[in-house]
Amino acid sequence: MLEGIIADHGKDAKKWPQALQDLFDPTVPALSLAPPQAGRVKTHKNPNVHCHWAKDLCGEHADHSRVEGLKAVGWDFATTADVDMANEFVVKNRNGKGFSNEIRNGDLRLMKVPMMLWRQHEKAHLINSYQMTYPQAYGVTGKAMKAQDVAPGLRNEIITDPDELAAFESRFRPENTSVAKTPKLEE
Repeated sequence: MLEGIIADHGKDAKKWPQALQDLFDPTVPALSLAPPQAGRVKTHKNPNVHCHWAKDLCGEHADHSRVEGLKAVGWDFATTADVDMANEFVVKNRNGKGFSNEIRNGDLRLMKVPMMLWRQHEKAHLINSYQMTYPQAYGVTGKAMKAQDVAPGLRNEIITDPDELAAFESRFRPENTSVAKTPKLEE
């Protein structure tokens, strides 16, 4: 990398653009001036739960259906006993001991679910992803099904030898055969 920079900008680092000089200057620390995200969790205190933000509209057109739906399947509101937030302004209604079960970022409410339920949820997603990537269904043996499993009695073969293919095709009749042919690629 340095060889490319020297080739582009020369050996004299003082003539390099300021940003490039700063990149190689150990006295200039790399610090971000961007404020932390409002909804960023600084510390997960409770390893037995997984947290996510859920839509929870308040006000004139309130809609709590998302959080109520999540609560019905095992989720609950996250509390200050579960997390420390990067920005304190998202923690609402602390009691005298500093506890709150309302961690809200606008119309989002932080919710938690027991880790085992979350792991089960993630496993279901992984299995679905695998099956989308490798779409063969599983047969009674637990192994990926083959074409013979889908249509018992149907013969299917892949023949690559041209002579064997010609002999095989000589037995075909239009009334009992369907053949997929691909054009031969030129080398």
